[in-house]
Amino acid sequence: MPIGVLRRQTLVDETGGSSGESSRRPSLADGPRKSSIVGLSLRLTRSKRTNSVPDSTSTLAGSTLGEALLSLPDEIITHIVCHLANSDFLALRLTSRAVNAILKANAAQITRALLAHSFPSSHDFECVQLLYPQPRPCPSERYLLQMIRRKTLIDKMLSIIASFVQMKVYMIPSCPRFEDFSPYRRRLEQRFHVSAWIIYHFLESFRHMLVFQHPAHTQQTSNRSHDCSQCTDFVTELVGSYPPTEIIPAYHFYGLLLQHLRQLSRAPSHVGTIERRLRGWTRRSPTDSQLAQVVIIGGIPLLSTLSVLKGSYNSRVEVIGSFIDKISMSATTQTRIFVAQRIKNSDSSSSKQLRIVDMSEFESLKASLEPPFSDISEKTVEALPSLERFVSDDWTVRMYETVGPTDTPASAFGFVQNVLAGKNDGPDYLEPIIGFA
Repeated sequence: MPIGVLRRQTLVDETGGSSGESSRRPSLADGPRKSSIVGLSLRLTRSKRTNSVPDSTSTLAGSTLGEALLSLPDEIITHIVCHLANSDFLALRLTSRAVNAILKANAAQITRALLAHSFPSSHDFECVQLLYPQPRPCPSERYLLQMIRRKTLIDKMLSIIASFVQMKVYMIPSCPRFEDFSPYRRRLEQRFHVSAWIIYHFLESFRHMLVFQHPAHTQQTSNRSHDCSQCTDFVTELVGSYPPTEIIPAYHFYGLLLQHLRQLSRAPSHVGTIERRLRGWTRRSPTDSQLAQVVIIGGIPLLSTLSVLKGSYNSRVEVIGSFIDKISMSATTQTRIFVAQRIKNSDSSSSKQLRIVDMSEFESLKASLEPPFSDISEKTVEALPSLERFVSDDWTVRMYETVGPTDTPASAFGFVQNVLAGKNDGPDYLEPIIGFA
């Protein structure tokens, strides 16, 4: 394609002045310009507004880069989009309705291509596809947008946990002091990548079961992780669906999350009583039951918000308190339960319309990833397990099913040491623990 097609054209009117998008003539010193997705976004929007009639002397594509792109076959445009970064794809879909129609028509191919090159390896991509399989058929970008949102939150949480581990490593006397920790940090984030996705999926699935399925369960006692036997069976089946080689790393990742959350939710221990009063750190720390609501109902999104929150101990406690209050208000509201029961027992079309909610596409997409406060009942809150029991029995049974009779799983920081040392003589989640330098 000639370079002049991708440049702005300059026309000279009868008065001698220049018209068009630019009056600057290209010189020999100018090299070929590299188009950017930002410039493409602006030009596509401008092209959509002008809708000018193409000049008879220019029969190739038009006067703008946007028209040149849209003049290509849909297959070529789709192939180009498949090589974009996620941020560029999000910007591109907002440029014009014509581009958005092309993206929706080829959503299945674009979704798989963008997700495939977003993960560190093909193994990670295949594991995540087992957790969140791509719908078939895939008529829109809804699934892709949800996965991009989840990946953003998981990457943020991985960075936070890596910083937390780095601080802990420097506090161990036997561990070396690294001049540059970034290579070890990248190694740790890559190893925990699938584990973070598993914990995200586990928290999301358990919350959905607890809110929408548990209220209808028959109250049968269980001697395992959960008081409801049907909830226990659900957890057992869910944990059994995860890759065996990622069970122990995911278990340790959850333990590191809890350690980090407990550290965020208490006042610094190195200060005395007088200094606490002077700094205003007198608020009581959240209880274990409140932290269980944060982890199980809030999930990774809330934990990421607390971790990156700039402020003091009081500000974090205030965020946790407002989240707990929101859950309590939702649980004590009986209007929703009455309306839901009325809809369930009625077959008339007028009563079924009560469940129709007027939400925009963005709000609908966002609502599926956030805690369903409007559906939380008192039974949901009462059935919340403690943090220690939440990931304990079922995970432990599954852990020992995946190892040999003579193998010993490593502790959380023993596993971290093996990862940082690059252990290659056996699984890194098993003993022995090797040193690293």
